[in-house]
Amino acid sequence: MWLVSMLVIVPVLYVVSGRDIPPVVLDWIDRYLPKDSAPSEKLVAIGFIVGVAIAGTPLHLFGRYLATVVHELGHSFITGVLGGRPTRIDIFLNTGGLANWDPPSNWGKYRHTLVLGAGYTAPPVAALAAITAVQSGHPQAWFAFSTATLAIGVIFLMRNILGSLWTAAMVVLSYFGSKYLPIEIIGAIVAGFGGYLSIEGIRDASIQVKIIRMGGGSTCDTGRIARTWGMRPRFAGWLHLFLVIGISGYALYKGVHPYWPEIQDWVQEVTKVS
Repeated sequence: MWLVSMLVIVPVLYVVSGRDIPPVVLDWIDRYLPKDSAPSEKLVAIGFIVGVAIAGTPLHLFGRYLATVVHELGHSFITGVLGGRPTRIDIFLNTGGLANWDPPSNWGKYRHTLVLGAGYTAPPVAALAAITAVQSGHPQAWFAFSTATLAIGVIFLMRNILGSLWTAAMVVLSYFGSKYLPIEIIGAIVAGFGGYLSIEGIRDASIQVKIIRMGGGSTCDTGRIARTWGMRPRFAGWLHLFLVIGISGYALYKGVHPYWPEIQDWVQEVTKVS
């Protein structure tokens, strides 16, 4: 599982870093995805804003499982990269989830903390990677990579019926979408998922803080981190939330900033009419 986890985590972190894609990878993309190109800045911003809007309304409940799957995959793949063995992921009807892993006996608190902290940070990191990939001209490649990542989750980690069926359905829909949709639409969809996940990440981390404040956070990721380091759970919860807000905020900035002047002009026009 170490190699599989590396094949997922390394590309994500590489794209998030904003570095240029190596020529050998570009050649591979050009060979298998010759039509891959950057959508217009306007379409990317609109797609991203639509994703944010959906996350801010009751409509977000229809895609809620996506954020949960990304959260649990974050735990699992970081476990694999650090030498642990992710064993299973369960997705529940209430949109909650649970990732299980077997840590080696020599794991210290640093690796435990990285694995526990990876869940809530996974959606905003995925959002940042998505918007960076789209703006760099590779929406179709990132769409295919994301589909493959979900497929890996189904094959190696999903162990309950709901999680397996939902994730498999997403893989099938993504496959046909990547094959038949225009590249501009694919770019807007990837940007939309980025906007959606950035808000969902903040929402989930905020809910965790509320649970901790109510005294029920002993089993939360941050509660377990707090016990590991001997700190107050509320303090750890707020640190975790600020980290998620920082990553999501940067994704939001990248997604909207190129089209920000046009948005300001539109707001001024609406204000004048009102």
